[in-house]
Amino acid sequence: MTRATAIRLGAGVTFAVALAVWTWKLLEPNPVPAPIRDLLGFWDWLPFLAAKALHVSGYAFLTITGQLAVVRRHRLTVAALLIAHGVATEIGQTYVPNRHGCIRDVLIDAAGVAAGTLLLLRVTRDESAAEPR
Repeated sequence: MTRATAIRLGAGVTFAVALAVWTWKLLEPNPVPAPIRDLLGFWDWLPFLAAKALHVSGYAFLTITGQLAVVRRHRLTVAALLIAHGVATEIGQTYVPNRHGCIRDVLIDAAGVAAGTLLLLRVTRDESAAEPR
């Protein structure tokens, strides 16, 4: 097994597991355990900020692992599918008790996808520039 194949395989497994857990938590009626929710509720704005930071970082992580799992020419397809996932989960949340979907979250998810894509592009560009020609 080549190094590239091992990286793709590891990234693919990580992506699949992370996507399954992320989807489950996004569509669960109470995704945050009560003790954590109570701790974050100390300030009125903190739960909102924590949730949105988790959206951005979660989608950035999914984007990086998903894009590492495919060949370079399919990376934008992964990004588009993750944005579609963000839309689908927000629509799904409208049918889940204690949850609501909103366009703002779709935009925040898309920002995470963009951040993950740009970060991976930056890192892989730096690596390819460092390789001897």
